[in-house]
Amino acid sequence: MMIKKQFGKRLRELRINKELTQEKMSESIGIQPENYSRIENGLSFPKPENIEKISQVLGVEVVDLFQFKNLNNYEKILDALINKLKTDETAAVMAYKFLKSIGKI
Repeated sequence: MMIKKQFGKRLRELRINKELTQEKMSESIGIQPENYSRIENGLSFPKPENIEKISQVLGVEVVDLFQFKNLNNYEKILDALINKLKTDETAAVMAYKFLKSIGKI
Protein backbone atom coordinates (compact mmCIF):
# COMPACT_ATOMS: atom_id res chain seq x y z
CA MET A 1 0.00 0.00 0.00
CA MET A 2 1.31 3.46 -0.84
CA ILE A 3 2.34 5.68 2.04
CA LYS A 4 -0.23 8.33 1.06
CA LYS A 5 -3.02 5.75 1.37
CA GLN A 6 -1.71 4.46 4.69
CA PHE A 7 -1.29 7.98 6.03
CA GLY A 8 -4.82 8.86 4.95
CA LYS A 9 -6.28 5.79 6.64
CA ARG A 10 -4.35 6.51 9.83
CA LEU A 11 -5.47 10.14 9.77
CA ARG A 12 -9.11 9.09 9.33
CA GLU A 13 -8.79 6.63 12.22
CA LEU A 14 -7.34 9.25 14.57
CA ARG A 15 -9.87 11.89 13.49
CA ILE A 16 -12.82 9.56 14.08
CA ASN A 17 -11.43 8.57 17.47
CA LYS A 18 -11.47 12.28 18.39
CA GLU A 19 -15.03 12.54 17.01
CA LEU A 20 -14.07 15.31 14.60
CA THR A 21 -15.53 15.86 11.15
CA GLN A 22 -13.41 16.40 8.07
CA GLU A 23 -14.77 19.94 7.96
CA LYS A 24 -13.64 20.66 11.53
CA MET A 25 -10.20 19.20 10.82
CA SER A 26 -9.75 21.24 7.66
CA GLU A 27 -10.86 24.40 9.46
CA SER A 28 -8.51 23.70 12.38
CA ILE A 29 -5.46 23.29 10.17
CA GLY A 30 -6.39 26.03 7.72
CA ILE A 31 -6.97 24.16 4.48
CA GLN A 32 -9.99 23.67 2.24
CA PRO A 33 -12.25 20.70 3.11
CA GLU A 34 -11.71 19.28 -0.39
CA ASN A 35 -7.95 19.26 0.17
CA TYR A 36 -8.31 17.56 3.53
CA SER A 37 -10.57 14.92 1.98
CA ARG A 38 -7.92 14.26 -0.68
CA ILE A 39 -5.37 13.65 2.09
CA GLU A 40 -7.61 11.15 3.90
CA ASN A 41 -8.37 9.39 0.62
CA GLY A 42 -4.67 8.98 -0.13
CA LEU A 43 -4.72 11.22 -3.18
CA SER A 44 -2.38 13.87 -1.78
CA PHE A 45 -0.04 14.42 1.14
CA PRO A 46 -0.07 17.38 3.54
CA LYS A 47 2.67 19.98 3.63
CA PRO A 48 5.14 19.54 6.50
CA GLU A 49 3.72 22.54 8.38
CA ASN A 50 0.25 21.01 8.13
CA ILE A 51 1.47 17.68 9.50
CA GLU A 52 2.47 19.51 12.66
CA LYS A 53 -0.94 21.24 12.83
CA ILE A 54 -2.71 17.92 12.30
CA SER A 55 -0.80 16.29 15.15
CA GLN A 56 -1.68 19.21 17.45
CA VAL A 57 -5.39 19.10 16.59
CA LEU A 58 -5.49 15.34 17.11
CA GLY A 59 -3.44 15.55 20.31
CA VAL A 60 -0.81 13.08 19.13
CA GLU A 61 2.90 13.19 18.36
CA VAL A 62 3.84 13.51 14.69
CA VAL A 63 5.32 10.01 14.76
CA ASP A 64 1.91 8.63 15.79
CA LEU A 65 0.50 9.79 12.46
CA PHE A 66 2.81 7.28 10.79
CA GLN A 67 1.98 4.26 12.95
CA PHE A 68 0.28 2.11 10.31
CA LYS A 69 0.51 -1.35 11.85
CA ASN A 70 -2.78 -0.98 13.72
CA LEU A 71 -4.77 -0.30 10.55
CA ASN A 72 -5.36 -3.99 10.03
CA ASN A 73 -6.14 -4.85 13.65
CA TYR A 74 -9.56 -6.41 13.16
CA GLU A 75 -10.34 -6.79 16.86
CA LYS A 76 -9.58 -3.13 17.59
CA ILE A 77 -11.67 -2.00 14.63
CA LEU A 78 -14.55 -4.25 15.67
CA ASP A 79 -14.44 -3.03 19.28
CA ALA A 80 -14.45 0.60 18.15
CA LEU A 81 -17.40 0.01 15.81
CA ILE A 82 -19.42 -1.87 18.41
CA ASN A 83 -18.76 0.82 21.00
CA LYS A 84 -19.80 3.58 18.59
CA LEU A 85 -22.96 1.73 17.53
CA LYS A 86 -23.94 1.07 21.15
CA THR A 87 -23.41 4.66 22.27
CA ASP A 88 -24.51 6.70 19.26
CA GLU A 89 -28.02 6.06 17.99
CA THR A 90 -27.59 8.33 14.97
CA ALA A 91 -24.39 6.54 13.93
CA ALA A 92 -26.09 3.16 14.36
CA VAL A 93 -29.02 4.17 12.15
CA MET A 94 -26.67 5.62 9.52
CA ALA A 95 -24.51 2.48 9.53
CA TYR A 96 -27.58 0.28 9.18
CA LYS A 97 -28.96 2.34 6.29
CA PHE A 98 -25.58 2.34 4.55
CA LEU A 99 -25.07 -1.41 4.91
CA LYS A 100 -28.61 -2.06 3.77
CA SER A 101 -28.18 0.22 0.75
CA ILE A 102 -25.14 -1.77 -0.44
CA GLY A 103 -26.82 -5.11 0.17
CA LYS A 104 -24.80 -6.22 3.18
CA ILE A 105 -27.85 -6.51 5.44
